[in-house]
Amino acid sequence: MVTIEMVNYTFFILKRYDQDTLIYFLMTAALGLVLTHIFKIIISRFNIFHRSAYAIWIWGLAGTFFISFLMVVVENTITAWFYQHKTIISIPLIYLLSYIVNWMRYVGVWVIIYFLYKIMGVNTNLKEEKLKVENAAKTAELELLKSQLNPHFLFNALNSIMALISIDQEKSRDAILLLSDLLRFTLNYGKEREIRLAEEITETKKYLELEQIRFGSKLKVLYDIDENTLNALVPPASVLTLAENAIKHGRAAADGLTTIVIAAGLNEQMVEIKVKNTGKLSNKQDAKGLGVPIVKKRIEAIYGAEGRFFIQSDGAFVEAVIQIPAR
Repeated sequence: MVTIEMVNYTFFILKRYDQDTLIYFLMTAALGLVLTHIFKIIISRFNIFHRSAYAIWIWGLAGTFFISFLMVVVENTITAWFYQHKTIISIPLIYLLSYIVNWMRYVGVWVIIYFLYKIMGVNTNLKEEKLKVENAAKTAELELLKSQLNPHFLFNALNSIMALISIDQEKSRDAILLLSDLLRFTLNYGKEREIRLAEEITETKKYLELEQIRFGSKLKVLYDIDENTLNALVPPASVLTLAENAIKHGRAAADGLTTIVIAAGLNEQMVEIKVKNTGKLSNKQDAKGLGVPIVKKRIEAIYGAEGRFFIQSDGAFVEAVIQIPAR
């Protein structure tokens, strides 16, 4: 400001260099720095940037006016003392207002820049706090869904073993060993947000082996896993839960042989996982179940709009489909 005004006065108004003018501009610049700094301290104590936009700009306008008024008063007092000019008391009101408006041009620029900077900072902090709250809510939701899924799976697996004990006690021992491995997995997966698909398929195979012990030749399991997907990250127990759901609905819909197909492949930048079972799609499918809604909610919580889960008919099969970003 000092440089601009000095150039203006030297080359366009006075048309000569004047040291008194330079001193005057330096003095007023220092005065402006002091007054605006005091203003910053005042508004920080009143925490105005967390108020409404209307209140913020009222403060800005009022601050601009009072700083400009004080600039005129102090400037006039100093110059009157040094150069014996008229004091502010003897200045006509119209001239006093013109001096204030003149200073409001400079002070107003500072106020606008400073206020916009502070408002942007407050908005950034609010966005960060909002993201933290949303992440905390999603984390809490995921933990709740995991805690719901674990006992749900255990209950269904125990039902399978209980039915097997009355049929073949020898096979039930093998089933209990498989169940112990699965329980170890379900206890550990609660610590992870995502795991490799290879680990998920391994545990799903253990569960389906357990069910094959129970159903024997009445259950046929097929796998079609693209090796390029084995390192992809998936929500833990998602495929396992869908396999459990496929057994339940496949056995309920089949008169004889039940076929389960576990497939995974890449579709552009997405990993697509399909769990199929023989049968027809019903509007009431899994209406009372817990597993499928939990899988859907977990995918929504982790991937948002990037993840999809749906159930559809595929000829003689009903398939549950997971589509998530490949990473």
